[in-house]
Amino acid sequence: MQFDIERTLCARFRSIGGCGLTITMFVTFFVLTVALYSVEPIITVYITHLSHDSSHIALMAGITFSASGLANIIAAPRLGKLSDKIGVHKVMLVSLVAAGIIFIPQAFVSNPWQLMGLRFLLGLTAAGLTPSVNVLIKKITPAPLTGRVFGFAMSAGYLGVFGGSVLGGQVAAWFGVQYVFLITSALLLMNAVWVYFNVYKKLSNKEKLMM
Repeated sequence: MQFDIERTLCARFRSIGGCGLTITMFVTFFVLTVALYSVEPIITVYITHLSHDSSHIALMAGITFSASGLANIIAAPRLGKLSDKIGVHKVMLVSLVAAGIIFIPQAFVSNPWQLMGLRFLLGLTAAGLTPSVNVLIKKITPAPLTGRVFGFAMSAGYLGVFGGSVLGGQVAAWFGVQYVFLITSALLLMNAVWVYFNVYKKLSNKEKLMM
């Protein structure tokens, strides 16, 4: 009996397009965590390369890495409020594109302070992604499946933490530190294109039909 109920729920979930949107959200959350953690293995090396003073490298690396977290704290409530007004899919798409663009100049900074400022800007854009992913998952998921789907979302995020750290280290070892930022930027921008076609256009069309 329980199996039949779950099968019915999953069939209804697929019929409303929930599976495709949910998979897109999983991938977006994965790419976001990859982007945030891809620099973790190389941040100290990069700061050492940029800095002329080697006395506070560890401190500078810590501040630079955490700058995005501080910006996230500041921006998340405001972007969450904005998404309630204009739609989470719009905030998500703009945040993805902005994050992808902000990664590019990080490969060409000339001192740690420039990198720190760009990491702060990255945090401002990333703040619009996690809430948007969670809200969309909640909206499109039937209540009996919510816990399971959010569990998969968290797994995608932790997989991104692992994948980002491995990717950053391997790319830096094979091609150089600058390529970590460029490849991460490409991942975010490709994800933005996918979100545009699979999320933004679909939800925008639904909004037009409801008007």
